[in-house]
Amino acid sequence: MSSVSTTPLHPSGFVVQVHASIMDVMNEPAAMTELKQQWMRSPVMIFRRQSLDEPDLVRFTEYFGRCETSGRKDIQSPYQEQIIYFSTLKYNDGRFVGGFAGGEDVDWHSDQTFQVRPATGAILYGTEVPRDGGDIYWADQFGAWDLLPDDVKTLIDGRTGVYRYAKRYAMMNATELRDKAKANAMLSLPDARHPVVLTHPVTGRKALYADQTTLVEIEGLSPEQNERILPLLFATGGDPSLVYRHKVHNGDLMMWDNGCLLHRRDVMKIEQPRLMKRTTFRLAPTEHCVPHA
Repeated sequence: MSSVSTTPLHPSGFVVQVHASIMDVMNEPAAMTELKQQWMRSPVMIFRRQSLDEPDLVRFTEYFGRCETSGRKDIQSPYQEQIIYFSTLKYNDGRFVGGFAGGEDVDWHSDQTFQVRPATGAILYGTEVPRDGGDIYWADQFGAWDLLPDDVKTLIDGRTGVYRYAKRYAMMNATELRDKAKANAMLSLPDARHPVVLTHPVTGRKALYADQTTLVEIEGLSPEQNERILPLLFATGGDPSLVYRHKVHNGDLMMWDNGCLLHRRDVMKIEQPRLMKRTTFRLAPTEHCVPHA
């Protein structure tokens, strides 16, 4: 089979569109090897006009890492436990199909940073996409590290950040857990501790790991230093030069690496139908910059 064709979607190359049918490449070991290598170079890969059932989505995910079963049973697919739904649709009894049904925009963040062992691989598959709104953005955190002043790099490199779910909940509770029991369980999670700078084990490049929705302090810095440094990290992480904006269409499959990216979503109209399916998976620390305690 010929090489998998890609087109860069950002000048730095951190986002590419892959011109291939996922169903075809899953049957070609050489093509899957190429995709894995491409993903290490371009941590956002976008596949247009895909047609996948849920077992296929899980099978594709597991080529890249161990697919996780969500603890959120309320937003889990009734057919495939590794898939969760984000949707504006409703079941016959009035319950929303999946979670995050509100139309509000979502701040820059990286998934699962508040967990002790975050699974940093993510795939989002759009089966029913709103006509207006809901655009998704990614920001390159390798580039964010490069933009930081040298004195800030020296100050934070090798230090550990404290990541807390309560901060995320306070910022995003309109689109987060509405069930009080589930919210209380999440709010009782212990703080997670991760390096605020991750190093890619293959390329040696460093990535900023500073999620503004969960990072509350950097250990070893004074309160005054944290007050000065954290807003700078958050602003740099979302610098416009690092951002790719994607207009999602039906059939788009988007996969990204949360260890070296931030992402967010635009506001969308709740009356427009939306159904997105997501898998989360664990990446090999020998191939990706995986956060650790």
